[in-house]
Amino acid sequence: MNKVSTFWTIILTLGGLYAALALLLFLFQERLIFLPSRPVPFTPEVAGLPYSEHFFPSENGNMLHAWFVFQEGDEDAFNRPAILFCHGNAGNIANRIPLLEIFHGLGYNIFIFDYQGYGKSEGRPGEREILADGLAAFDFMTDELGIAHERILPLGRSMGGPVAAWVAINRNTRALALESTFTNIPDIARKTYPIFPVGLLARVKLPTRDFVKQFDGPVLVAHSPGDMLIPYEMGRILYETAPGTSHWLELAGNHNDGHIATGPAFGQGYQAFINRYFN
Repeated sequence: MNKVSTFWTIILTLGGLYAALALLLFLFQERLIFLPSRPVPFTPEVAGLPYSEHFFPSENGNMLHAWFVFQEGDEDAFNRPAILFCHGNAGNIANRIPLLEIFHGLGYNIFIFDYQGYGKSEGRPGEREILADGLAAFDFMTDELGIAHERILPLGRSMGGPVAAWVAINRNTRALALESTFTNIPDIARKTYPIFPVGLLARVKLPTRDFVKQFDGPVLVAHSPGDMLIPYEMGRILYETAPGTSHWLELAGNHNDGHIATGPAFGQGYQAFINRYFN
């Protein structure tokens, strides 16, 4: 085999591998984005939190699992601001108990649910599915739990950001909170897979930035410059994109430990925002 044919053999082999990897990214991207776990080994009881367990249907009829962590006391306790917590792409609601403990300690009620395919929720996750799940959760809070529409704050962490923003624009909520959230999936993919045309390959978009552009209410954006998963500049872009009043909460630490590394300023930042718009 001469040098020319060897060269073209190498080129064709590399081209074939590139095309095969691109095809895998296109076909199996949901498996790269959505990383659910099924076992729910803990409940809020381990942190001494009062809660009730709920199951409710999403748009396609699949049943979703949720906890409502509430303030004990009189009617005034029930009427305190309620956080609709939309969690990130990995694990399930059992992994968020420390955050539930923080927000409950601040005096708020929290409704946290699992997307389809996560924990005890039926089905499989997908872009349309998790966005619909967020709306179903909000509607369950108002229709079944009796929580006033204007007392609910959608809060999205990481992949939960676009879900919370989708809820905010479709249910016209009073405010929105985004923590450690990306602008959209293609932007993240370009950083992770820079050699591929992810704009063409990405079927899952989750366009947080586009959703935020449509929300006129106040927005809290929290992000850490030390976040190694979702770049800090994406948080700044979301902050600058919001057409209404934007509030910034500077976090410390990495992607999953901001609530710990930031210390008391974490809760204080949320409390200042929530008390301003919900009291």
